[in-house]
Amino acid sequence: MALGIQGDLQTQWQSRYVTEGRDNLPGSSLFSVNAGLSAGVWQAWEEGGPYRENNLYLEYAPLLGDWRPYANVTYLQFHPDDPDDVEVGAGVSRPLNRIVSVALDGTWSRRAEGSFYGLSLIAEKALAEPLIASLRVTQTLDHGYASKAYNGLNNTEAAVALDWSARDHLDVYAGWQYSWAGEDVRRDGGDDEQWGEIGLMLYF
Repeated sequence: MALGIQGDLQTQWQSRYVTEGRDNLPGSSLFSVNAGLSAGVWQAWEEGGPYRENNLYLEYAPLLGDWRPYANVTYLQFHPDDPDDVEVGAGVSRPLNRIVSVALDGTWSRRAEGSFYGLSLIAEKALAEPLIASLRVTQTLDHGYASKAYNGLNNTEAAVALDWSARDHLDVYAGWQYSWAGEDVRRDGGDDEQWGEIGLMLYF
């Protein structure tokens, strides 16, 4: 068994701040910066608005052959008004062949006293030596995490992305995602959502 230890510094802009199929900042985009190794910090700012979010996390990710499990704990701060939270996450992924892999992820929230799960199929293919295209399809399930009114199918997401290795240890990426609202999202008054993102990733 080996430890999958790799540091990174990432900065990203996304046109909408959508999580769990819900637009958290209607009509606003989000800037974020992440720096981490096995512990790290993620900070985000609403473009032109007061919202701020800080996440401090610890993660353990051993390498077990083809299996890629992980476990983490995150302390979340939401400004200016929402109370803090602590979340525990775990998941595992495994390649099915040279292009396609499958992943299962779960998160439990202390504040919500609920959990949220996602099952994904991910395909990656090199279009040229420095350029990689990816496609991800995810089905999610809510159990008291995003909504207390209904437990069940939450949303289905599809994401496409291009990742360009601009130079050693530096990637530039862009992506687009679409979320089809499930019963859980619609009962909360939500609908289908789509958004894009661009960013830089520096590995060390």
